[in-house]
Amino acid sequence: MLGSLALAACGGGGGGDSSTPTAQSANAPATASAPATASAPAAASAPAPALTGEALPSLTAPQAGSTATAGNGSEGMWTESGASNVTAFVDPAGNFSYLSGLFSFVTSTFFGTISTATPNWTLTTGFETVSNIRFTASSGSGTFAANQTLNGSYVANGSTVNLTLKYDPANALAVTQSSVAGTWAQTSTTITVDNAGGVTGTILGCGVAGTLALTTPGSSKNLYTMTLSGTTSTCTLRSGVTYSGNAAIKFLPVTGSTTLYQRTIVYLIKAADNSVIAYGQLTKQ
Repeated sequence: MLGSLALAACGGGGGGDSSTPTAQSANAPATASAPATASAPAAASAPAPALTGEALPSLTAPQAGSTATAGNGSEGMWTESGASNVTAFVDPAGNFSYLSGLFSFVTSTFFGTISTATPNWTLTTGFETVSNIRFTASSGSGTFAANQTLNGSYVANGSTVNLTLKYDPANALAVTQSSVAGTWAQTSTTITVDNAGGVTGTILGCGVAGTLALTTPGSSKNLYTMTLSGTTSTCTLRSGVTYSGNAAIKFLPVTGSTTLYQRTIVYLIKAADNSVIAYGQLTKQ
């Protein structure tokens, strides 16, 4: 599961607890033990709580109105698992963004736009951020199979970055605006979304307010646009600045089950001037 982070990104090459030890008290000398009495039979242990969750949506039988049935073949959420874990978004306008990392540690992010002409895609513009430094991306292109795979590469900071993405099963989920209503949280981050998409809360201690709205209003496609502003002037996510980007419901396996999954919200947003990027993966409370 991804951790929340808000970081300041600067242009770079290519243009672009520990615990506090507790004091120990000296023990009094032990007194002689009384003879042991026979133990009463152990009470039966309480049954383990039942696991809760839902089945993973199926791309072979997608829900009516979902991105898998109503999308253009390239839009939606794309993922890669392996040496690196990638969660990518493509919206109907061709905005392309992703975050890549190892386990819960994000190592890079990307924002750009692509044009598509089946089966090809071409990078129009974009930048990659690694260790808070932005690098302009170029020479991006590849192929995609509608609702199946998206492959290709681009060049940033003098290196070729390869993409091998698969269409995520969450694209088979049909949603409404109220599907994201409620309180969602992880360490140091909590947001509450109302039925109309209004957002209030904190991201890493920075107060935020804004919206989490369907990217295609009135649709059932699992792709949302998050637009937030800070509520104070002293936080990384500060007041007077708008941060926006993609978000979607993503499924995580329920621990102890091979068939049940829980919903999370993954988001990736940035300031208009690209100076600050924030991301996270929140679970329903």
